[in-house]
Amino acid sequence: MRGSAFFEEVRQIDVMIGEYPTKSPTFYYDGGYISAVFPARYSGLRELMPDPRYVPARLAPGLGVVVVSCGEERDTDLGAFRTVSIDIALNEPYYRANLPGRALMNARRRGQFHAFTRHEAVTSEVVMRGNDFYNFPMFIAEIDFSETNEQRRCRLAEGKEHILTLSGNRIPTPRSQRIDVFDHLWMDGQPQSAQFKLNQLRAGTSSRRAAAVLEIGERHPVALELRRLLVSRKPLQYEYVPRFEGILFGAEHQTPLLAQRWSRAIAAALEHHQLSG
Repeated sequence: MRGSAFFEEVRQIDVMIGEYPTKSPTFYYDGGYISAVFPARYSGLRELMPDPRYVPARLAPGLGVVVVSCGEERDTDLGAFRTVSIDIALNEPYYRANLPGRALMNARRRGQFHAFTRHEAVTSEVVMRGNDFYNFPMFIAEIDFSETNEQRRCRLAEGKEHILTLSGNRIPTPRSQRIDVFDHLWMDGQPQSAQFKLNQLRAGTSSRRAAAVLEIGERHPVALELRRLLVSRKPLQYEYVPRFEGILFGAEHQTPLLAQRWSRAIAAALEHHQLSG
């Protein structure tokens, strides 16, 4: 919600994304999402890592986890849009003993989640342009939400190709909490990361396998990859968050190319204010 105390201590600067004036860090004033954690083949996850410093977290011998999240960002500095992300939980720091379950339990205990973002579908061209400052593996897609009294449903497609549909129960949401999600990326030939600070205003979790179900498409490359990786389409854990607010901070590692992009975006914002003033 705009005016929330959650945003008070964070200062923003004006930047231009193409011809769109906005601010950084990016504030998410109102949103909601559903997400589910699925067991996946560890060897397949390792093959997807772009660097040895990215190590998938072990769930059990031979298993890691993939997280599918579907979000409705209803009010942000970049406008309203929808997202679907596919992430691989990481052992962080990478050199720590990667014992089965250790990284995942520590992440939940600390409220700090580290993941390698493998795919990110969005519905906004402005968000795609803003990705020049992060290099999320984004693509434009159709993301449709529907709901009944019992269930929330998200369908992802690109053109005529169905990629996935995540359906989750509308479970009780007695919890509110703040967590940090660290998205690990690959940019300009080196590791990159970005922090997304979340204030979950209403949240609920369930470990019931029937709480959510994932349907996967037949032909799209992302769907085929999920078919190879996942060992079950019923989740280990499901999360229902009908209301959150968040802050997406700038990319952590300032490569020369990234610093140049930021300088141009700030200079363009100054020029825009001068012309409009």
